[in-house]
Parts: sequence; C-alpha cells; structure tokens
Amino acid sequence: MRFIAQFTEGYRVSDVYLAKNRQIAVTKNGKEYANVVLQDKTGTIDAKIWDLTSPGIGDFETLDYVWVEGDVTLYQGSHQLNIRRIRRAEEGEYKPADYLPVSPRNLKEMYQELKALVLSLENPYLKKLAVSYYVDDKEFLKAFCYHSAAKSVHHGFVGGLLQHTLSVMNLCDYFAKTYPMLNRDLLLTAALFHDIGKVS
Repeated sequence: MRFIAQFTEGYRVSDVYLAKNRQIAVTKNGKEYANVVLQDKTGTIDAKIWDLTSPGIGDFETLDYVWVEGDVTLYQGSHQLNIRRIRRAEEGEYKPADYLPVSPRNLKEMYQELKALVLSLENPYLKKLAVSYYVDDKEFLKAFCYHSAAKSVHHGFVGGLLQHTLSVMNLCDYFAKTYPMLNRDLLLTAALFHDIGKVS
C-alpha cells in the first residue's frame, strides 16, 4: 500500500482507502460531481469523481473502505486525486490499522510514564483504585491505550486517550508541586479517571 503522505503529482493510485466523507457538489458551470475525502493513517486527500455515472459510485457510503483508481494532481498548492474508478472494498483487501492516525508518541513509553504516576500515589485507597484499572486490568488497558480521546476535536487518533490523560496528569502533578496546599493524589486520580467513560 502507498500511503497518502507519499503521494506525488502524477502518481497513479490503485489502492484501498477509507472514505472519510462523501458529498455531491456543483461546479461553477452547474455540473454535479462527487467530492470524497480519503484517509489513511498518514493523512487525508481531497478526491473528485467528475463523472457521476461511473460504476461503483453508488455502492459506497461515508466511512466505507473503497478501492480507487485515479491520478494525483496539484490544485491550489495541495494534492488532489481525480478518481476514474471506485468501488466498495471487500473484506480482506485492507487492514483497518492502516487507516487510523496514530499518536506521534510511543504508546509503551507513554504508558510507562502514566504507570509511574499511578504508582507514585500515596493515598492507599486512591492507589488501590488506580492500580486496579491502570496496572492490573489488562483488558481495560488494551482498550484505554489504543482508544482516541475524541473523533476530531483533540487527540483523535490511536493512543489519543492515553496521550490526553497523561498530559492532564502531568499538568496536575505540576500544579500540585507548585501549590503544596493542593491534594496531589486527588488531583492525579481525578485526571486519571476524567475520561474513562470513553473506553467502552
């Protein structure tokens, strides 16, 4: 698979991507066309289907994986894909992990940093609660470490929830050290659990 970030002008695409968005639009001359945003883990590209009678155009919806054939062009300084053929991709033609953006930070390193903060808690009740989820519960940890924090607003990528939670914990740790009257254990535990509802 060739990732979107590797596209260059003139490259002929023949691969599967995630159709992040699909809309019918109208040119200045009044001709309808389809505007599709394609995504993989390296980014997105604006794609156009100029001929709405093309086979396969009605066979996919937003968030389907689609096989596309087309040419990469340059439009107003950005890459654009002019699609000649498109169809919904079949199971086995793609690996979902290739289409989800991933945290730029190493997940294992972030988890070790979070775990160190958990193990630094001194209140035995808060520490027991935190350890029961963030150290002992392997199934929960797998879901937590790979989950995004949001769909698009912030940390919307694999590992985003871990990165966001760790950032909030680090802020709380900093404030607790700067202002000794604050209860560090309570702050860190609140930060640790503040978005736990996103893990389902």
